[in-house]
Amino acid sequence: MKNKFRLSASHYERETSEQRVDPKKVYYIAVEGNQTEKEYFNGLSQFRKELGIDALVDVAVLNRSNKDGHSAPDQVLELLEEYLLLRESSDDLSDDIPKEFLDSYGTDFIKTYLENMESIPEKTRNKFTNELRTVGYDINYRHYLKKYSSDTDEFCIMIDRDKQSHSEEDMKKIISHCNEANPPYRCFIANPCFEFWLLLHLSNVKEEYADRLEDILKNPKISSNHTFVSNEVSVKANHGKRGIKFKLNYLPHVLEAVEHAKLFASSEEELVTSIGCNLWKLIEDMRKCQVNEKAE
Repeated sequence: MKNKFRLSASHYERETSEQRVDPKKVYYIAVEGNQTEKEYFNGLSQFRKELGIDALVDVAVLNRSNKDGHSAPDQVLELLEEYLLLRESSDDLSDDIPKEFLDSYGTDFIKTYLENMESIPEKTRNKFTNELRTVGYDINYRHYLKKYSSDTDEFCIMIDRDKQSHSEEDMKKIISHCNEANPPYRCFIANPCFEFWLLLHLSNVKEEYADRLEDILKNPKISSNHTFVSNEVSVKANHGKRGIKFKLNYLPHVLEAVEHAKLFASSEEELVTSIGCNLWKLIEDMRKCQVNEKAE
């Protein structure tokens, strides 16, 4: 693993309500972007009921630091596999936490920190947390991820085809790696980019852009802020790469996007060279999934 301890978060949801329903099946997904994709998937999670998704089924983006610029497909895969290594570590994180900190503070201190943080003097607690962050290790977020895991969970990556940056050979290697993993990872691809998936919510692309599909596939840069596809999304939904207003712009059209996407390429292999996005398969799987509430 080239870049260890990339799982990070400036904030994340803890158990803040007695009425909260903890999911029994989660689709964990590593993404390229730190903004648009995260906002979209967080929207799916927040509005599961409205989308006909069982409350016990959820999708969770694997967070990374806002300063983490490692977003190429192989680095997205690397982030997912860091999480999988975390799941395999011991329950008290002693197998995962950097050895120098384990030797310095001891397993008893770390266990107390995770289970009864308030019992540790604030100065000591902050010192420990800040020292870990200097090596990029977010202990609270990793403990949070470790706590919520089930044998039914699935592991996914979401990547752009982006011909300008990603070679066909590299894309095929990523797909092969995902298929050969045990269990296999779900590989979701947007060709040419994630904004194409957003555009499918806003338009029947097959019809409206029938004479401009080559422009979509090539997706040329047309300004300092936009490619062809991202500009079409921006014009239609009136937003940039941040603040996509999921509830307003996309929630009402998720099922339309699923149907629109089926008109284009859907297999991983096809998506290396052809327009499309297979994210509709995740939406349909989540809507069909029924989880036993009593399952451990």
